[in-house]
Amino acid sequence: MADRSLLTTDYGQHMERRRQRRSQSDTAINITSRMKSTPSLQELITGAHNDSDILTKRNCKEEDDITTSPTSDTVFCDGRKYGSLYSLNSTCTESGNFGKANVTGEIEFAIRYIFKACILEICIKGCKNLAYGDEKKKKCNPYVKVYLLPDKSPRSKRKTAVKKSTVDPEFDESLKYKIDYSQLGSRQLQVSVWHAGALKYRVFLGEVVIPLAEWDFEENSMQLFNWYQLRPKLEKPEDDLIQYSGELLVSARLSVPAQYKNFQFEGKKDQGAPKCQLQVMIFGAKNLPVLRSAGMPNSFVKGCLILPDQAEVKRKSPVLKKEACPQWKHLFVFDGVTPAQLQQSCLHLTVWDQSAFSSSDQFLGGAKLGAKESLGCADLASQAVLQWLEVLRSPNTWMDFTLVLHSNKENFKS
Repeated sequence: MADRSLLTTDYGQHMERRRQRRSQSDTAINITSRMKSTPSLQELITGAHNDSDILTKRNCKEEDDITTSPTSDTVFCDGRKYGSLYSLNSTCTESGNFGKANVTGEIEFAIRYIFKACILEICIKGCKNLAYGDEKKKKCNPYVKVYLLPDKSPRSKRKTAVKKSTVDPEFDESLKYKIDYSQLGSRQLQVSVWHAGALKYRVFLGEVVIPLAEWDFEENSMQLFNWYQLRPKLEKPEDDLIQYSGELLVSARLSVPAQYKNFQFEGKKDQGAPKCQLQVMIFGAKNLPVLRSAGMPNSFVKGCLILPDQAEVKRKSPVLKKEACPQWKHLFVFDGVTPAQLQQSCLHLTVWDQSAFSSSDQFLGGAKLGAKESLGCADLASQAVLQWLEVLRSPNTWMDFTLVLHSNKENFKS
């Protein structure tokens, strides 16, 4: 029984005020105010897109000249991802079960390079006569996935939307990469078609791999849409490509004394050749892997010039701490070398993450310039040779290179 003294005329009013106070307390969250103060997923995506517009305008002022399809809103710039919801979700699709179908059919797409904006654009038109992803149900939900090999990381992946219940899908989408033209010679474009099943079950329907070193981006006829026969995956792992580990920006020149300013590269003969300097400016790196739980690496670069007599000349840059995209701007100088020596030499450039104990520095990636050793992939090896010869044949001239870093430590000396 309630105490009679509590049953006053204003008892009901007191109870109403208590209900109001309780509804606004921490135990009964005010849902409306929380929803107003917390940004929605769409607001977060819109905010990221606005930030990307600022960065994109800063890094490539002429990008406004690009003409794209209405769905072409995926642009990468300096390793960051901007744009479509498909791209935001694509990093989650590597997990799950995968199957294979009997590969049939063709895919239609076009490739072009926008020189003003430094953008590679792949325009996916459609496919025809695809195999069924689910043979029992005679069902196929196809989509297209693109990588710029040898980079198989999520930042290299592009995807179209999924088309439901068709073996002749029409996509009409453009997928883009922000990439310097000088890098295309060491890349391969992998375009693959997949079936999207239930519970992240994916079925491989075929692929096309195009070495971009053989592609003439200045020829108008190469920018037209073409049909390509879909092929099964090659059995050898990753087509013998080495795992991508970022990029190193360098500039190199062969410094020849003034009295030999008209000196020309003359093959392997050393007669009359002056003693020169090989100068390599290490500008910076981007897209480095993050190996430490503490965050950004304390990175530095080692250079090792391997001469024909197996002698090794080593250099090292300063350490830059806690930088995702380090900019060393450090010069390596190798004295007393001749063009004939360098023709048979190889320069190894490796990037490291310094730990508290120098003996346990972590290898982040490496690249080679030179004609002496194989890089494990014929295309990449030939690219390194051409770049090296370009330096030797143009004395006293700086040559800029963006070198793809690879993660197989055993292939490099430091």
